[in-house]
Amino acid sequence: MTANAASADLIQIQKELKDSEARQRALLEFALDSIICANEQLTITDFNPAAERTFRLPRSQALGKDLVETIIPAQMRERLRGDLFTPVGGDIDVMGNRRETRCLRNDGSMFPAEITVTQVLIEKQVLYVIYVRDITARRIAEEELVRLAAIVESSHDAIFSVNLSGHITCWNKGAEVMYGYSRLEVTGRHLTILTPPERLEESMSILRGIRVGKSVENLESVRMAKSGRRIDVSLTISPLPDIEGNIIGASSIARDITAQKRAEEEVRKANETSIYASPVPIVVADNDSRITMWNPAAEALFGWNEYEVMGKPNPIIPDETTEETARMHSDLLSGQILTGREVLRQKRDKSKVIINLSAAPIRDVNRKVKGIIGFLTDVTELRRDQETLRRTEQKYRTIFENAVEGIYQSTPDGKYLSANPSLVRMLGFDSEEELIKTRTDIRAQEYVNPEIRDAFLRAMNEHGFVQKFEYQAYRKDGKTIWMSENARAVLSPQGTIHHFEGTVQDITQHRELEEQLRQMQKIEAIGRLAGGVAHDFNNILMAISSYAELLHRKLHEDGMRRYADEIVKATDRGSSLTQGLLTFSRKQVFAPKVVDMNSLIVDQLKMLKRLIPENIDLKFVPGEGIECVKADPSQLEQVVMNLVINARDAMANGGQLVIETSKARPEEVIPDPASSRDVAASYVLLTLSDNGCGMDAETKSHIFEPFFTTKEQGKGTGLGLATVFGIVKHSGGHIFVDSEPSVGTTFKVFFPAVEAKVQAPVCEEQDAHVSGTGTILLVEDEDGVREAAAEYLAANGYTVWKARGGHEALQLVEDNDRDIDILLTDLVMPQMSGRELAEKIEAMCPRICTVFMSGYSRNLLSNQQLSDSRHLLLQKPFRLSALGRCVRDALASQKAAAVGAK
Repeated sequence: MTANAASADLIQIQKELKDSEARQRALLEFALDSIICANEQLTITDFNPAAERTFRLPRSQALGKDLVETIIPAQMRERLRGDLFTPVGGDIDVMGNRRETRCLRNDGSMFPAEITVTQVLIEKQVLYVIYVRDITARRIAEEELVRLAAIVESSHDAIFSVNLSGHITCWNKGAEVMYGYSRLEVTGRHLTILTPPERLEESMSILRGIRVGKSVENLESVRMAKSGRRIDVSLTISPLPDIEGNIIGASSIARDITAQKRAEEEVRKANETSIYASPVPIVVADNDSRITMWNPAAEALFGWNEYEVMGKPNPIIPDETTEETARMHSDLLSGQILTGREVLRQKRDKSKVIINLSAAPIRDVNRKVKGIIGFLTDVTELRRDQETLRRTEQKYRTIFENAVEGIYQSTPDGKYLSANPSLVRMLGFDSEEELIKTRTDIRAQEYVNPEIRDAFLRAMNEHGFVQKFEYQAYRKDGKTIWMSENARAVLSPQGTIHHFEGTVQDITQHRELEEQLRQMQKIEAIGRLAGGVAHDFNNILMAISSYAELLHRKLHEDGMRRYADEIVKATDRGSSLTQGLLTFSRKQVFAPKVVDMNSLIVDQLKMLKRLIPENIDLKFVPGEGIECVKADPSQLEQVVMNLVINARDAMANGGQLVIETSKARPEEVIPDPASSRDVAASYVLLTLSDNGCGMDAETKSHIFEPFFTTKEQGKGTGLGLATVFGIVKHSGGHIFVDSEPSVGTTFKVFFPAVEAKVQAPVCEEQDAHVSGTGTILLVEDEDGVREAAAEYLAANGYTVWKARGGHEALQLVEDNDRDIDILLTDLVMPQMSGRELAEKIEAMCPRICTVFMSGYSRNLLSNQQLSDSRHLLLQKPFRLSALGRCVRDALASQKAAAVGAK
């Protein structure tokens, strides 16, 4: 790899790191919730803008403060510090707590809040991420909802609702008292159970009018109680719209006016003495609307006494109702009877009142109308109460229908009584009616694990409520979701549980994100382990290979040399395993080149055919006119080989394996390429298809995980497909798999296409031309590698100073006046890294050249070291002959630099 290419790689890595950090900072800066980060001592380390606004505290003042003392009121600090911030031991990496409590602002004020504390354990260091949500508005809405529901429940009037088909959906306590039916008895039944036979057409006519938006106000009618008792009622019926204004049912308010009707009847039959004794205001007028009778109740209501109004026009008629009153007067004179008419009337002080008026004509002995008698009831307060109740009911219904959370009522035996649209959508049903009708046993039909429902019922029986009760539920289509539930038990007058009511949230995405985080942390830990193992193993292989090469040079008999060659070949095979580990851990040196995919596979076919038995037909179908790709050729070969081996193991009884190459468009890789910055203009598609045993969905979801294998113990490492995944991602590509049991498997690998030409191969030089002169400071903490390299270099004419580590190397330089030509140092060493050592040695010997040895990637070197022509990187494990050529090239570069300086 050239210095420029390495520098470009580093710049790209740094850009990606910067982008990642920018995205993380954006999440903090633009989050609506307060996000606070703290260390294990609960010292605040980050404080986002939402937290500044919520707690009225600048970030600069918050940083470094104790978290609990900053945001928690004093009386709750000790308890919440233990409940929310107790470190979790063992192997648990992520732990979360959530609590509704009160929080303290910087100005001393407090507010209700929901605190979510996530405890993350990274390399044995505890980090807390605290999310604080101000729930003041939610608390106010909840209290308002309870008040509204209480108003409906406490009303003495019968209030209930029906759907458009006339089936009862809601039923208050007043309705239970008036009609004698409990809520459970009437819910879902048709409203005709309340209608006498002779009034059925009236009820159906009202229902038809509701469907077209007509309402009914103060209709006096007759209804029937459960006992068969007939009840005179005054009905107000209004259409119920949904959020989009579509009428979905009706609400009905019924007032028992049986007593009033009896009183009116008795008044009609009473004589004048009864009229004067009546508590109901009664006014009698002649055909010219002059007062002929005015009882004390009328005097009390309107303020005029009988002597003031007798023989005079009726004083209670406001000017604005003159025409309406004249029409009613005319109707009464024609013999009609008016019942339950609401009219506006005025008192002596000019204040207005709403009157419920029932009136009838008075006839003489000849049956001629000689006057009018009216019975007036002040319903001003009643109408105000009814209007308040109507608005309350509408507000309650709107909240219920439009809530984001699912809201429900259900019986203890598992039947839904009601459900809002959010819950209906959450469970995949088309309507509330379908949900209620279909889900008749919540334990068996909804809970994935019915035993969790038993735990829910125990909690309800013991405590009467549950909070954040989580369980997996089946949707209508059979898919499962995670739900979090807050619910309470509603008791009957006898003290037993009548029904449950509560709210639920779909937390499936939250659960999936938690699982993804755990998986990412597990893979990251395995990657670090793999990189460390590969580094140590590289050193062991390096020592074995070096001594085998030295042995080969000193042996003269061909048979003995063959044994040394076999040792070298064995170390090469071991080296391929370390390359896989390093690829997985992203620590392998990546040497990309422009590669013709067709030529690479053709060159590899001979070797691939040796890997598969004769009962598998291997076929390669090269694509025409495909572009080149830029990747490490050895890694591309490793991708093809691992996928072929995976297909071979899936076809124990033989079959067909097809390798294909073709062109691919960006939209085949990413559905919306314009929305992504990580998309190439075109791709080269590598497809491997077999007709083997295939995989089920569960197996397919784990195949790229490191050390996951379905093979018998000892027959697979579980690194093959994990290595493939790492190589593809490192090359900027994408990999997808499609598989079905007993059908087969197809892997599709997309590599970004490039227009550059294929690079010509560089011939490897022979070992015979690597001897030279010069002083080399060899620093290597692995004894076998250090001694073998020193012996080889000394045998080729070099003076070698050996050191086990950085401190010993610096001492050698300080104790000797002689210049050193080359520093040959391992990059990863205890106490002092090769990078630090090079910086210190170069300060002492400015003309020195440095050759770094490492099995890790170049990102261990600084930008300056990467761009300096005096620096070379030798990838472990290497042959001693490669070491010789690298040393010779370093010396040549040093001499060229010296000549140029002159």
